[in-house]
Amino acid sequence: MCYHIFLAAGPDELARHFGRKADLNRNFRPPCRVCAFSHLPYPILTRDEQIQYASWGLIPYWIRKTEDTVTLRNQTVNARAETIFENASFRVPIRQRRCLVPVSGFYGWRHEQNRKIPLYVTLKERPLISLAGIFDCWYCSATAALTMTFSIITTEANPLMRYVDNANCRMPVILRPDDEERWLNPELSDRQIAALLKPYPEQELYSEPVRCDFMHEAAADPGIVVPA
Repeated sequence: MCYHIFLAAGPDELARHFGRKADLNRNFRPPCRVCAFSHLPYPILTRDEQIQYASWGLIPYWIRKTEDTVTLRNQTVNARAETIFENASFRVPIRQRRCLVPVSGFYGWRHEQNRKIPLYVTLKERPLISLAGIFDCWYCSATAALTMTFSIITTEANPLMRYVDNANCRMPVILRPDDEERWLNPELSDRQIAALLKPYPEQELYSEPVRCDFMHEAAADPGIVVPA
């Protein structure tokens, strides 16, 4: 699964890398470790020329009651590639509202007897990684506020990630640079979309254990990615 991500790039660097504008930066400052269940604003890339900011945990546009969003968004931080076209929360966004979720790396937990060992995973040759995501916009009639939310898509793990996430054997979908703008193309068919939802080659990934208490440190503490 993918519940913790790390981003070391700020709005200006993201804008240069992806060819977007960074006017709506909302004071986002890296480095930043983000937990899925904090639901804090995080930069995502859509077809818009601006970098967008959305909360992690997708709220479908059709939800009516505010109280229904609280539990639901904790269940939609990840979307399984195998069922995404049938899932009621995801079947419209996967076809119409796809996004890139930029990260420097992400975390996984290896289970060994009574221990959980956190590992940081990144790409060997790329300082910025694009995870495949979907987004939606939810309108709250009580407050007249529009909330943008997103989910990260996961797929079956490659051999390296089966070692890292040996309890669930899942990994986020990582897009190659040549596929990033293609992923955002609204004209893709279901078959073309599904073809991009594959495990990333293990030989291009790198993982290392980090401190077991990294989640208890400040999100902006660079030590949370220092090898243990």
